[in-house]
Amino acid sequence: MIEFDKKTVGNFGEKWCEKYVKKKKKYKILSRNKTLGHLEADIIAYNKDYIIFIEVKTRRTDKNNLTRPADAVNYDKRTNLIKFAYAFVKTLPQKFKEKTPRIDVCEVYVLAEAKKLKVCDFNYIENAVTK
Repeated sequence: MIEFDKKTVGNFGEKWCEKYVKKKKKYKILSRNKTLGHLEADIIAYNKDYIIFIEVKTRRTDKNNLTRPADAVNYDKRTNLIKFAYAFVKTLPQKFKEKTPRIDVCEVYVLAEAKKLKVCDFNYIENAVTK
């Protein structure tokens, strides 16, 4: 079996989440892996009412992971996501500034099969991070 490093697994989860929110949630994507200084957001999307900052956490189910992916969104990560959202919204054109910012978390569970990764489960948590 091929070994996948954390970056490969994380990128796979982010790409899968982007496809999911575009197709199933009908979000439009503004950016992926956007940084402002040391702050970062995995996916920035929007719909009619919200500008949505999505933190994607991907875990392999064939490893001994004892916690949920969302548990990795600790106090420091939540604080940085909120700071990022405030800073990013200030850079947007007026039409986006009228939308309410929201921070979601997408947990993606993957399994390594043969030479590829496969999503076996996910959990999308809307408004997962609040002040």
